[in-house]
Amino acid sequence: MSHSADSEERLVARAQRGDNDAFNELADRYSTRLRRTLYRITRDCDAAYDAVQEALVRAWQNIDRFEGRSRFFTWLTRIGINEAYRGLRRPAEEPLDVDDMVGERVPGWGNQPDRVFESREFLGAVEGALGKLPLDYRTAVTLRDVEGLSTAETAEVLGIGERALKSRLHRGRMALRERLDHYFEEGYL
Repeated sequence: MSHSADSEERLVARAQRGDNDAFNELADRYSTRLRRTLYRITRDCDAAYDAVQEALVRAWQNIDRFEGRSRFFTWLTRIGINEAYRGLRRPAEEPLDVDDMVGERVPGWGNQPDRVFESREFLGAVEGALGKLPLDYRTAVTLRDVEGLSTAETAEVLGIGERALKSRLHRGRMALRERLDHYFEEGYL
């Protein structure tokens, strides 16, 4: 079996026995997605890159503490978010690739045509509004609605219960709606 075909569980087990190549393969599998996730939270390319690097170092140093109760990416993302929170800098001005899933999950927007959620104007507005949300809400909405982590995974990454996560998600989605409703009301889209 080639190393690239190894399951995540086998790679983790090998890494826990000190196999640096196995850990590097895990890092290769997940670092791009983690960087994208952390960028959406920090809105700063350098901060996201730094947080990924720190997260990978900490994950390697603590790989023996990974118990396999969650996916490796979930565990790594939690470490990455902790690192990102430590090193947050000013917001970046670069655009995000926000898909239409955010729009579909915001209460009251389900009856809008798909073209609205796919328009550049709407995605730009979502990007701007997401960046202005309080950090806790932005992180919850980014992980659950943009990155597509399950409710359980998102709660685990954030170190909170599912009820608390659902509350943050609801508040974050409603704050997004409040910031973006004028696009529908004023006919921008």
